[in-house]
Amino acid sequence: MLSHTSKAIALVHDYVHRLLCELCPDAAVRNQLWDGVLSEELCEQYMRAMEHARFLLKVERGSLPATYNHYFNATLQKRRQARMADAMAELTVEINDRKYIPQDQIGKHATDMDNSQQACEDILIALQSYYKVARKRFVDTVCQQVVSYHLLEGDKSPLKILCAERVLKLSPEQLDMIAGEDAVSKNERQVLVREMDSLKMAVKVLRS
Repeated sequence: MLSHTSKAIALVHDYVHRLLCELCPDAAVRNQLWDGVLSEELCEQYMRAMEHARFLLKVERGSLPATYNHYFNATLQKRRQARMADAMAELTVEINDRKYIPQDQIGKHATDMDNSQQACEDILIALQSYYKVARKRFVDTVCQQVVSYHLLEGDKSPLKILCAERVLKLSPEQLDMIAGEDAVSKNERQVLVREMDSLKMAVKVLRS
């Protein structure tokens, strides 16, 4: 189950990165955005999904087997009937390509077991019936809560990390880091500004 969650995370991560490449063709800006902002937040969201998966697994393994699903009783009855059918099949005789159970054999299908053997077999059938229902419930829960909510559709889903609201919440420092000038460009611009100021002062002096 944790392996399934990891594979889902890998698919989501790859999708988000591919989407960012499409939306932001500028490699420098894209790398700053990915490394400086998105990667850390994405990892936090992935960790939440994995933690919830571990929580569900802990609950399933650590709790006593219990279910209110009516399919448990239906499954239990089917398994008991199948056990009885298998036992009675050994008593059948074939006549004209049809199978019959002689009347004097009816009731002899019961296996002679002591109390502990009977209890063990009953417990085994009950557990098999329970885990057939529990397995389906557990799979649905993981798909709904871990994959659908935490990774795809929830409020903090990784797929919503590139939404407009998230971009509007970027601080001035983050925006400067992502799309601002590099140090060399800033120095060149400052030098040019100073030179322009000097030229303006020189023009004023010449005109005075």
